Amino acid sequence: MFTYYKFFGIALSLSLVSLTGFSQAEPITLSEVSFTAHGNRQPTRNTGRNVWIVPGYLLARSPIHSLDDLLRFIPGIEVQQRGPQGAQGDLLIRGGTFQQVLVLIDGIRLNDPLTGHFNAYIPIDPLEIDRIEILKGPAAATWGSEAVGGVIQIFTKTYSDKPSIHKKEVQVGLGAGEYKSWQLQARGYAETKKDRFSISGASRNSDGAPQRGTRGFFQLHTVQAAWQHQFNDRWRIRVRTAWDGRDFSAQNFYTGFLSDTAREQVNSWWNHAQFSRSGKKGLWQADVGHKQSLDIYRFRPAAAANRNEMGFSQFQLRYQRQTIAPFQYQAGLQAFQRSIRSNDRGNHRIEQLSVFGIGSLILGAHWMVHACMRITADELYGNILIPQLSLSRSGNNHQWRWSAGRSYRDADFTERYNNYNKPLVTSGRIGNPVLLPEDAWQTEIGYDVQIKTKFFAHTSLFYRDQRGLIDWVTTPYASMPRPINLTPTGTYALAKNVERVKTFGWEIDLQYRDSLGKGQLLAQGGLVGLNNQVPSGGAGFYLNSHARFLVNGLIQYQSGKWTASFGMLYKERTAQTAAALGAALSPSYFLMNTKISFSPYGKNRSLFVQVDNLLNTRYSDLLGAPMPGRWLSGGFRVTL
Repeated sequence: MFTYYKFFGIALSLSLVSLTGFSQAEPITLSEVSFTAHGNRQPTRNTGRNVWIVPGYLLARSPIHSLDDLLRFIPGIEVQQRGPQGAQGDLLIRGGTFQQVLVLIDGIRLNDPLTGHFNAYIPIDPLEIDRIEILKGPAAATWGSEAVGGVIQIFTKTYSDKPSIHKKEVQVGLGAGEYKSWQLQARGYAETKKDRFSISGASRNSDGAPQRGTRGFFQLHTVQAAWQHQFNDRWRIRVRTAWDGRDFSAQNFYTGFLSDTAREQVNSWWNHAQFSRSGKKGLWQADVGHKQSLDIYRFRPAAAANRNEMGFSQFQLRYQRQTIAPFQYQAGLQAFQRSIRSNDRGNHRIEQLSVFGIGSLILGAHWMVHACMRITADELYGNILIPQLSLSRSGNNHQWRWSAGRSYRDADFTERYNNYNKPLVTSGRIGNPVLLPEDAWQTEIGYDVQIKTKFFAHTSLFYRDQRGLIDWVTTPYASMPRPINLTPTGTYALAKNVERVKTFGWEIDLQYRDSLGKGQLLAQGGLVGLNNQVPSGGAGFYLNSHARFLVNGLIQYQSGKWTASFGMLYKERTAQTAAALGAALSPSYFLMNTKISFSPYGKNRSLFVQVDNLLNTRYSDLLGAPMPGRWLSGGFRVTL
């Protein structure tokens, strides 16, 4: 049904809704540089891909608390929130599942080996984020597994090549609100001719809104320290260590049981060292990363906790030929080791090695061709070949683009081994060690245009043919492949390669900036429409969870000492009910956040008031996990 909210959402997007900053931001142009599209710096107009760039300062100006809060208002990104203010949120692009988005930090992967539900647990304080690049569509040939729906890459200030405007800086923010919530942010930064150093952290806490027999509390903390040193004109080293700790209510995050009053604790250490050497003709770069995580999940207070210890080590070596010749290339290798020690999933280790090459060819004044090939060797399923081809034709203010390629995704430890190591399982989700990787072929065609420096638009049509989608499917005891610790009377959902899914979709991303009265208006909006064709009708859990129609965006207006910011989204999805929980997912909902800031003593000191869920909408993105209603908070920010 064409509701009022749907009409408002379409009108909002078509009237162009916000993104960039005010005095700090340069006009958006088609020549803006992207690293994520093909692994090296290139103007977006030459990539042949749909790339959306988000400046880091937008996080402080928008009506959000966390990175996933921000992403749900960015065109083309769907965030299925399970808890508020970053407690947990699933990232989706172009109708894929939450495991099919790859998250990178400064060029190396973050995705969690236990479950994709943790992929938005970014161990980087928002004050340290320089920019975010969002690549929509497949990128497995360049970046590897999980890059099916798209890639979200976070670039940090301390790892940046460009010098900082301020050589020394201290930033502090403090806020408080309803449900005994409070948050603190702080960052210190110093830069010399050869060195730069930062230390920053953030903490968000609340008793939470009332839930069924519990409260939706959260305690979320992040601390990071980073250092960059340039030895000479050629050699450079960058090092970071970061810790992310979370303790939150997880009621019905993973089960549909009425007895679920779950609590979960997730602690992660993130370490990354990057070495680079630049020469006359090329750049060598080596990255070494290690992520160590501990997940403790307790279904209810009297139940024994699931304890999962994960390790993820990675090494990446890349060489990029840097010349002005029509043909440029890069090549490299990646090695991963994923491990788990768990009383629920057992002890396992998986290793993977990939080699890849990327070539870029300039044809005349307007044409650019990119070809990429990756060969991956995995000890569980053998070898896989992943090609990708992109083509662009650009003018002064527009670009035609086309791309096609293959993408894949490995099963995580939860999908392979969930409930595998317990002595007795009377019901629930059961892992499957013999899962094959998800495999998809995709293509898209798009057109981007810029009108003066005020209006910018991306338009895309895309198609994905996916085989072997991994999902949880209700399976009788007699058909379970490993009934050793199961009971004949139990109810089970088995992880299976169940579907061939054909997805057709379109997206429109719009951006606008101009003066309005005595102030400046900046606006962004996006529309996405999706249609899945599934021969079986969709037997699994995740297949029908994404939005079929999505409109989202931001509006910012600054006049004098005042700034107003609004984040809005409207989505339509498949309605669902859970009679046992008395819960339902509505077929659609509209959500709005707002933030008003006032800077009485200059732009470096500001007060703000924020209202989440301004219209007090009753909604949830997961059955049994309702999101809070209207939530008022306020605070201040100071930069020295």
